[in-house]
Amino acid sequence: MRLLDKLDLQSIQRSLRADIPTPVDVLNLIHFKDEEAYKWYGVSVMPLLRAVGGQVGWIGKHIESFLGDPRAEELLVVRYPNQRRFFALALNPYYFLVANRQRLKGVRKFEASFTHSPDALAPLRRCEWVLAVHFHEALAAIVGVIEQAGGRLVYQSEETSPIIIAKRSHPANTNPLVFKHTVFFRFDDQNACEAAMQEGVLNQLKEAAGELSVQLYRRVPKRDALPAVVANLLR
Repeated sequence: MRLLDKLDLQSIQRSLRADIPTPVDVLNLIHFKDEEAYKWYGVSVMPLLRAVGGQVGWIGKHIESFLGDPRAEELLVVRYPNQRRFFALALNPYYFLVANRQRLKGVRKFEASFTHSPDALAPLRRCEWVLAVHFHEALAAIVGVIEQAGGRLVYQSEETSPIIIAKRSHPANTNPLVFKHTVFFRFDDQNACEAAMQEGVLNQLKEAAGELSVQLYRRVPKRDALPAVVANLLR
Protein backbone atom coordinates (compact mmCIF):
# COMPACT_ATOMS: atom_id res chain seq x y z
CA MET A 1 0.00 0.00 0.00
CA ARG A 2 1.35 3.43 -0.94
CA LEU A 3 2.06 5.94 1.79
CA LEU A 4 -0.73 8.31 0.73
CA ASP A 5 -3.23 5.44 0.72
CA LYS A 6 -2.60 4.91 4.45
CA LEU A 7 -3.32 8.52 5.41
CA ASP A 8 -6.70 10.01 6.27
CA LEU A 9 -6.03 13.15 4.25
CA GLN A 10 -9.39 14.78 4.96
CA SER A 11 -8.96 14.49 8.74
CA ILE A 12 -5.40 15.76 8.50
CA GLN A 13 -6.51 18.78 6.46
CA ARG A 14 -9.24 19.60 8.97
CA SER A 15 -6.73 19.46 11.81
CA LEU A 16 -4.24 21.64 9.96
CA ARG A 17 -6.91 24.30 9.37
CA ALA A 18 -8.50 24.09 12.80
CA ASP A 19 -8.24 26.92 15.30
CA ILE A 20 -6.62 24.94 18.12
CA PRO A 21 -5.34 26.82 21.21
CA THR A 22 -1.56 27.06 21.38
CA PRO A 23 0.84 25.87 22.54
CA VAL A 24 -0.35 22.36 21.73
CA ASP A 25 0.46 19.58 24.17
CA VAL A 26 0.17 15.96 23.13
CA LEU A 27 -0.64 13.80 26.14
CA ASN A 28 0.60 10.26 25.43
CA LEU A 29 -0.70 7.32 27.47
CA ILE A 30 1.35 4.27 26.51
CA HIS A 31 1.04 0.55 27.18
CA PHE A 32 4.08 -1.39 25.98
CA LYS A 33 4.43 -4.41 23.78
CA ASP A 34 8.24 -4.11 23.79
CA GLU A 35 9.59 -1.31 25.99
CA GLU A 36 13.13 -1.57 24.61
CA ALA A 37 11.81 -1.16 21.06
CA TYR A 38 9.94 1.95 22.16
CA LYS A 39 13.14 3.39 23.61
CA TRP A 40 14.78 3.01 20.20
CA TYR A 41 11.82 4.86 18.73
CA GLY A 42 12.51 7.70 21.16
CA VAL A 43 16.12 7.93 19.96
CA SER A 44 15.07 7.90 16.30
CA VAL A 45 12.39 10.58 16.66
CA MET A 46 14.27 13.08 18.84
CA PRO A 47 16.07 14.91 15.97
CA LEU A 48 12.72 15.42 14.21
CA LEU A 49 11.11 16.64 17.42
CA ARG A 50 13.80 19.25 17.91
CA ALA A 51 13.62 20.30 14.25
CA VAL A 52 9.91 21.19 14.55
CA GLY A 53 10.36 23.02 17.85
CA GLY A 54 8.81 20.31 20.03
CA GLN A 55 9.96 19.61 23.57
CA VAL A 56 9.40 16.82 26.04
CA GLY A 57 7.71 18.19 29.13
CA TRP A 58 7.67 15.13 31.35
CA ILE A 59 7.97 11.34 31.19
CA GLY A 60 6.64 9.22 34.06
CA LYS A 61 6.42 5.51 34.80
CA HIS A 62 3.26 4.18 36.44
CA ILE A 63 3.78 3.23 40.09
CA GLU A 64 0.41 2.83 41.78
CA SER A 65 -3.35 3.09 41.20
CA PHE A 66 -5.64 4.75 43.74
CA LEU A 67 -8.86 4.86 41.71
CA GLY A 68 -9.64 3.13 38.42
CA ASP A 69 -7.50 1.02 36.16
CA PRO A 70 -4.02 2.28 35.19
CA ARG A 71 -4.34 4.63 32.24
CA ALA A 72 -0.81 3.89 31.04
CA GLU A 73 2.46 2.16 31.86
CA GLU A 74 4.19 5.36 30.80
CA LEU A 75 2.82 8.90 30.57
CA LEU A 76 4.45 11.44 28.29
CA VAL A 77 3.74 15.15 27.76
CA VAL A 78 5.16 16.70 24.57
CA ARG A 79 4.68 20.38 23.73
CA TYR A 80 4.57 21.82 20.19
CA PRO A 81 4.24 25.48 19.13
CA ASN A 82 1.07 24.48 17.22
CA GLN A 83 -0.57 21.45 15.62
CA ARG A 84 1.05 22.18 12.25
CA ARG A 85 4.48 21.60 13.78
CA PHE A 86 3.23 18.25 15.08
CA PHE A 87 2.11 17.23 11.60
CA ALA A 88 5.44 18.39 10.17
CA LEU A 89 6.93 15.63 12.31
CA ALA A 90 4.24 12.98 11.91
CA LEU A 91 4.00 13.35 8.12
CA ASN A 92 7.74 13.45 7.52
CA PRO A 93 8.50 10.42 5.28
CA TYR A 94 11.32 9.33 7.58
CA TYR A 95 8.98 9.37 10.55
CA PHE A 96 6.15 7.55 8.81
CA LEU A 97 8.32 4.90 7.12
CA VAL A 98 11.07 4.38 9.72
CA ALA A 99 10.42 5.87 13.16
CA ASN A 100 6.72 5.06 13.31
CA ARG A 101 7.36 1.43 12.39
CA GLN A 102 9.68 1.24 15.37
CA ARG A 103 6.97 2.79 17.54
CA LEU A 104 4.48 0.17 16.43
CA LYS A 105 6.92 -2.55 17.46
CA GLY A 106 7.02 -1.13 20.96
CA VAL A 107 3.43 -0.04 21.64
CA ARG A 108 0.53 -2.35 22.52
CA LYS A 109 -2.10 0.28 23.33
CA PHE A 110 -2.01 4.03 22.96
CA GLU A 111 -4.09 7.10 23.72
CA ALA A 112 -3.04 10.54 22.53
CA SER A 113 -4.87 13.78 21.75
CA PHE A 114 -4.11 17.42 21.17
CA THR A 115 -4.55 19.17 24.50
CA HIS A 116 -4.01 22.68 25.79
CA SER A 117 -2.53 23.76 29.09
CA PRO A 118 -2.26 27.27 30.55
CA ASP A 119 0.77 26.15 32.54
CA ALA A 120 4.50 26.47 31.89
CA LEU A 121 6.40 23.19 31.81
CA ALA A 122 9.13 24.22 34.28
CA PRO A 123 7.23 23.36 37.51
CA LEU A 124 6.28 19.97 36.08
CA ARG A 125 9.83 19.22 35.03
CA ARG A 126 11.01 19.71 38.60
CA CYS A 127 8.65 16.97 39.85
CA GLU A 128 9.86 13.47 40.57
CA TRP A 129 6.48 12.20 41.82
CA VAL A 130 3.21 13.16 40.13
CA LEU A 131 -0.34 12.22 41.06
CA ALA A 132 -2.32 12.25 37.81
CA VAL A 133 -6.09 12.66 37.90
CA HIS A 134 -7.95 11.92 34.67
CA PHE A 135 -11.59 13.05 34.67
CA HIS A 136 -14.53 14.47 32.72
CA GLU A 137 -15.61 17.45 34.85
CA ALA A 138 -15.39 19.22 38.25
CA LEU A 139 -11.86 20.63 37.98
CA ALA A 140 -12.22 23.10 40.84
CA ALA A 141 -13.57 20.46 43.21
CA ILE A 142 -10.78 18.02 42.38
CA VAL A 143 -8.11 20.65 42.89
CA GLY A 144 -9.64 21.69 46.21
CA VAL A 145 -9.79 18.13 47.57
CA ILE A 146 -6.23 17.16 46.62
CA GLU A 147 -4.60 20.43 47.62
CA GLN A 148 -6.30 20.18 51.00
CA ALA A 149 -4.78 16.69 51.27
CA GLY A 150 -1.30 18.07 50.63
CA GLY A 151 -0.83 17.94 46.85
CA ARG A 152 0.39 20.90 44.82
CA LEU A 153 -1.16 21.53 41.41
CA VAL A 154 1.61 21.80 38.80
CA TYR A 155 -0.10 21.11 35.46
CA GLN A 156 -3.55 20.89 33.92
CA SER A 157 -4.68 20.15 30.39
CA GLU A 158 -7.88 19.72 28.41
CA GLU A 159 -8.36 17.83 25.16
CA THR A 160 -8.92 20.21 22.23
CA SER A 161 -8.94 17.77 19.32
CA PRO A 162 -8.37 14.10 18.52
CA ILE A 163 -5.35 13.23 16.37
CA ILE A 164 -6.37 11.30 13.27
CA ILE A 165 -3.60 10.38 10.83
CA ALA A 166 -4.17 6.86 9.50
CA LYS A 167 -7.30 5.54 7.81
CA ARG A 168 -7.32 2.25 9.66
CA SER A 169 -7.91 2.08 13.39
CA HIS A 170 -5.34 0.21 15.46
CA PRO A 171 -4.79 -0.09 19.23
CA ALA A 172 -1.34 1.48 18.84
CA ASN A 173 -2.55 4.44 16.78
CA THR A 174 -3.38 7.84 18.26
CA ASN A 175 -6.68 6.80 19.83
CA PRO A 176 -8.46 9.73 21.55
CA LEU A 177 -8.14 10.21 25.29
CA VAL A 178 -10.89 8.49 27.27
CA PHE A 179 -10.80 11.26 29.89
CA LYS A 180 -10.71 14.73 28.35
CA HIS A 181 -9.22 16.50 31.39
CA THR A 182 -5.99 15.74 33.24
CA VAL A 183 -4.37 17.41 36.24
CA PHE A 184 -1.01 16.67 37.86
CA PHE A 185 -0.22 17.23 41.53
CA ARG A 186 3.22 17.20 43.06
CA PHE A 187 4.01 15.09 46.13
CA ASP A 188 7.39 14.70 47.81
CA ASP A 189 7.46 10.92 47.50
CA GLN A 190 5.32 7.79 47.29
CA ASN A 191 4.76 7.64 51.05
CA ALA A 192 3.43 11.20 51.16
CA CYS A 193 1.05 10.48 48.31
CA GLU A 194 -0.20 7.24 49.87
CA ALA A 195 -0.75 9.02 53.17
CA ALA A 196 -2.82 11.68 51.39
CA MET A 197 -4.92 9.33 49.24
CA GLN A 198 -6.90 7.80 52.09
CA GLU A 199 -10.42 6.44 51.72
CA GLY A 200 -12.07 9.68 52.80
CA VAL A 201 -10.19 11.73 50.20
CA LEU A 202 -10.89 9.21 47.44
CA ASN A 203 -14.59 9.22 48.34
CA GLN A 204 -14.65 13.02 48.12
CA LEU A 205 -13.11 12.81 44.66
CA LYS A 206 -15.69 10.27 43.49
CA GLU A 207 -18.53 12.38 44.88
CA ALA A 208 -17.17 15.50 43.16
CA ALA A 209 -16.28 14.08 39.76
CA GLY A 210 -18.05 10.74 39.33
CA GLU A 211 -16.01 8.62 36.96
CA LEU A 212 -12.30 9.39 37.23
CA SER A 213 -8.88 7.77 37.40
CA VAL A 214 -6.23 8.59 40.03
CA GLN A 215 -2.74 7.29 39.32
CA LEU A 216 0.77 7.81 40.70
CA TYR A 217 3.74 8.22 38.35
CA ARG A 218 7.45 8.65 38.95
CA ARG A 219 9.67 10.61 36.58
CA VAL A 220 11.82 8.51 34.26
CA PRO A 221 15.46 9.67 34.37
CA LYS A 222 16.88 10.51 30.94
CA ARG A 223 19.28 7.58 31.03
CA ASP A 224 16.48 5.13 31.80
CA ALA A 225 14.57 6.37 28.75
CA LEU A 226 17.43 5.28 26.49
CA PRO A 227 17.97 1.80 25.03
CA ALA A 228 20.25 -0.32 27.22
CA VAL A 229 23.11 -0.29 24.70
CA VAL A 230 23.10 3.51 24.49
CA ALA A 231 22.71 3.97 28.28
CA ASN A 232 25.69 1.67 28.91
CA LEU A 233 27.87 3.71 26.58
CA LEU A 234 27.11 6.84 28.63
CA ARG A 235 28.22 5.35 31.95
